[in-house]
Amino acid sequence: MFEIKIRNRWIVVIGAVLIQLALGTIYSWGNLTPYFTSYLQAQNSNILYQHTQYIFAVGLLAFAVTMIFSGKLQQKMGPMTVGLIGAVLMSLGVILTFFMKSFVGAFFTYGILFGIGIGFAYVCPIACAAKWFPDKKGLINGIAVAGFGAGAFIFNLITKAFINPNNLDPTIINTIDGKKYYEAVSPIIERVPWIFLLLGGIYLLMTVGGSFLLQNPEEGYCPPNWAPPVKLSEDGKEILVEIPREKSIRTPQFWMLWGMFILTAAAGLFTIGNFKTFGLEEGLTDVLLTQVGAWAALFNGLGRIFWGFLSDKLGYKKTMFAMFGVQAILMVLLPIIGGIGWFFFIVVNLIYFCFGGNFSLYPTATADTFGIQNLGPNYGLVFTAYGIAGIAGALLSSVLGATIGFIGLFIIMGVLSLGAIGLAYFLKPPEQA
Repeated sequence: MFEIKIRNRWIVVIGAVLIQLALGTIYSWGNLTPYFTSYLQAQNSNILYQHTQYIFAVGLLAFAVTMIFSGKLQQKMGPMTVGLIGAVLMSLGVILTFFMKSFVGAFFTYGILFGIGIGFAYVCPIACAAKWFPDKKGLINGIAVAGFGAGAFIFNLITKAFINPNNLDPTIINTIDGKKYYEAVSPIIERVPWIFLLLGGIYLLMTVGGSFLLQNPEEGYCPPNWAPPVKLSEDGKEILVEIPREKSIRTPQFWMLWGMFILTAAAGLFTIGNFKTFGLEEGLTDVLLTQVGAWAALFNGLGRIFWGFLSDKLGYKKTMFAMFGVQAILMVLLPIIGGIGWFFFIVVNLIYFCFGGNFSLYPTATADTFGIQNLGPNYGLVFTAYGIAGIAGALLSSVLGATIGFIGLFIIMGVLSLGAIGLAYFLKPPEQA
């Protein structure tokens, strides 16, 4: 297969960011769903907002489950080949959504197929970049996945400008009296399917181009003037630095990381999927909420770099304590400030900023705990927690939303973030037997 000779390790980072910019548009769902729900309703459908949340949720689940296999597969086939497989599948899922006029069709294309493609491509730049930068794991993990958070910043603006250039209000069905208001937003509805055709083509160019830049270094590569440190426990025993997946999954450390990821990701995913609907309920405008979504996506990307850099300085555990604690406070604050536009803007952005840190801290923690060479397979399995978190958030919203409302749901998410601090406190690397 065609290869580009890598002469500078930062070229790999460029490829990683290109791929992640496209993959991260799964986070554009919060901005897209009011338009898409109205579009499905206009096809003589009884679909409600609560139903379309499952498209987002199954996409996250397909993403996470696919990483179980893609992490191991990229070790055998190389990151470029697996990245190209993901590029084709995710772009195809988006393009095929152009033809879908039902919930079931979109559930398959923009949910399952899109998610599977992301799952193949996502781990490749992370595992590849970590091998080129063993001396800067936290920072490079942050940069490599920053595009995943920041991609929605760019594409939220593109989506809004294309679908709703005149700033009309995309009204979801009124569930109180059963009236449908989609007739009032017919110009929006007519443009909705075309956005999937446009975005699918752009994603294909970005992900294919980025995949060609992903090549592993030679076996045993070390940056100039750097040697891997020897890790010792308090009693002088050498700590394992390379643990394959079949052994890591049998350690308590794996399940602690997995549980922490569920607790902290659930809060961010719930906010991503619901901030716009919550804001509309509180009387905020579509224009403001689009800006919130765009800037929040940027803060998602910045958070990945910031928390990753901080973990290189303080260690991932201390950084986790700080990030999880701040996120817990913000989750409780958001429903309290409700319809105060500027406060809503700040808090949602900061929640995204903390949420982004998950994707630099967990691969760093996985590499420190189980080793860089096995990062792809091990993190692919740890990442299944992300899919569980997405489903859990959708189920909580569906089951408890009518009873406790957004206030109760956001408070629950804050409590879950606090629970992750307790697990992080007891996390220690396994020792050499």
